[in-house]
Amino acid sequence: MEGRTAHFFVSIAYNKGVIACDQYFQRMNGESFSEYVRLNFPQIFAKSANSIVMRFLQDGDPVQNSALAKRAFKDVGALVFSIPPRSPDLNPIENLFHLVSKQLEKDALEMEIKYEDFGQFSKRVKDTIMNFPKNTIDKIIESMNKRIVAIIKNRGQRLKY
Repeated sequence: MEGRTAHFFVSIAYNKGVIACDQYFQRMNGESFSEYVRLNFPQIFAKSANSIVMRFLQDGDPVQNSALAKRAFKDVGALVFSIPPRSPDLNPIENLFHLVSKQLEKDALEMEIKYEDFGQFSKRVKDTIMNFPKNTIDKIIESMNKRIVAIIKNRGQRLKY
């Protein structure tokens, strides 16, 4: 492996699984993210379980909180729900990324991958994400109410998720 990180913008929806998985190569900033929102969110929301109410869960990423991003969300009619920065227990996509990472490690061992270039690795990541079991994604999303209660009970401290 070349020591590079493969960056993907991934969208999931209840009862749909992964509905978008787009790799990006440049560092994401407010301008590039807002352009992504305008170009892709209408199609992403159209694939979601509820294409009428377009909900986007954002974390504390400054790019997603930039003035340009906020304008883009408004332009596409997205309802934005914010969670605190560094709150993986409240962010279903972080839980999915954790499971994807474990699956990638398992597959590398099973397939005895000793070396793969960045393109091969990126393809394997995207294939793993796109083919992740829908029922697992649904369970992650369904667990959010229980997680919120547990976080409140635990006074904001990290959970097992």
